[in-house]
Amino acid sequence: MAAKRKVTATELESMTGSSRVKATFVQKAGMWLALGVGSTIALATAGVILFICLHYPSAPSQIEGADATSIKDAIDRYKELSSSVVENAVKMFQTIVTQSLLPVFTAVLGYLFAKSGEEKADG
Repeated sequence: MAAKRKVTATELESMTGSSRVKATFVQKAGMWLALGVGSTIALATAGVILFICLHYPSAPSQIEGADATSIKDAIDRYKELSSSVVENAVKMFQTIVTQSLLPVFTAVLGYLFAKSGEEKADG
């Protein structure tokens, strides 16, 4: 019985031909750009979440001897303030991420994958 021999990746590539393709400068630059825009989107999302955490109002505390009308007013004020903070955060997220960064990100990725698909079809 013949002993099994391990074949290294280098030996396999020399037998079958190299399957690795070096990325072009444009592809590398596009990947770095996509990484930068994606990181900016992540930072902007974290910033919006931090904005909500810092500006969200605290719940009204229980007031001893307060009547029902003042408690209702305090709860209504709390609801109004909290919805205002959430609305501002959503507007900020839509402006920064959805309307500005996301179209750039998808355009860069679309260009990269379309460009690499053309090269595969040509090659």
